[in-house]
Amino acid sequence: MSAIQPSDCTIFVQIWVDTDALVNGQTTGVYLVDNNLNHGSANEGSVNLMTAVPVGTNICWSLLNVDPTSDTILSIQNFGNAGVFGASGTPQQVNATTWTGTVQAQGEDRYAINFSAQIPGKSGITTSVDPTLSVH
Repeated sequence: MSAIQPSDCTIFVQIWVDTDALVNGQTTGVYLVDNNLNHGSANEGSVNLMTAVPVGTNICWSLLNVDPTSDTILSIQNFGNAGVFGASGTPQQVNATTWTGTVQAQGEDRYAINFSAQIPGKSGITTSVDPTLSVH
């Protein structure tokens, strides 16, 4: 199955990373936001983002550095499974920092996003966040 193109998404979740504050395995310096606050999403700007969407919604996740001049290489490694993704909605990679997927079942579920930051000349930093999808 090929990934959904970001242009086919209606919900966008951005993971902002302050690589100067990032510590291996911790979420210090990580902030999640989406474009759905006025339609039920909550906890914007935290690692506990709760994105509220209807069944069938295409979602695009992007990993961004807070410092656009940084040479740190960010990449999403994988997504954990969640019941709301259904049988074939699990997010797929578009590129190193962008993944897309579809919510196919009602309910509320936490899911893991595992990502890495490679600061040139230093060891890589891996981090996992566990936001929530609330699907109605």
